[in-house]
Amino acid sequence: MNTRAFWWLVGIVAVLIVISLLVYGAHMPSTTGIATSTPTGTGQAPQFDQNISDGTVGMAYPSADFGLATNPAQILIRSYIPPCGSNFNYCLYYKGDAYAGTNFESAGVRYQKRTDLSTERTCLNTPPDGFDSTFVPTASSSEDTYSSSVFNPVGDAGAGHTASGSLYRLFVRANSSCYEFETRIGKTQFANYPAGSIKEFTATDEANVATELSAVIQNLSLNGTKNLFPH
Repeated sequence: MNTRAFWWLVGIVAVLIVISLLVYGAHMPSTTGIATSTPTGTGQAPQFDQNISDGTVGMAYPSADFGLATNPAQILIRSYIPPCGSNFNYCLYYKGDAYAGTNFESAGVRYQKRTDLSTERTCLNTPPDGFDSTFVPTASSSEDTYSSSVFNPVGDAGAGHTASGSLYRLFVRANSSCYEFETRIGKTQFANYPAGSIKEFTATDEANVATELSAVIQNLSLNGTKNLFPH
């Protein structure tokens, strides 16, 4: 085969390859413009756009989901089980309507400075109100400037209503001060309603609310330090 014939054959083969690729490519599924997303549960992550502090411990919260009260009369949610117990310096109460028409009642985070618990031992180990001495912390931790403990679970029940949550204690060594924070989710018994009259506040719903409350707890800050409590 002479040189001219060789290069002529190479050219023919190259043209056939290009045609084959164009035909194959026309039948390939296109990925251009396909959107990808990450599941976010109940929606986008809340924006912690508000902050309150007594000068020592700060509490950030998303105002889109929570209202702030400094006394029970300021809590705008009316329910058999209030979002916070009656003793608090601040109460963050859930004000969203995601669970309207269900047996959900209320949810909140209670912030209280416990002036009656003046030592580290009493702050961390004194049982929550309504519990006896057999109820001890389920977790505790100690750092250079503070120590903390968690009581879990805490709650109450009565007349077809239940409340569940966790109680957190923080002892600040610099000024020997004790802080108490409590999460609470209240609901009524779904079985008490006529069939079909409301939707059920499911275990998944409750877990989603608990996650929101936990995010508030983990965003509590002491001199810029967060994640003050053991998991």
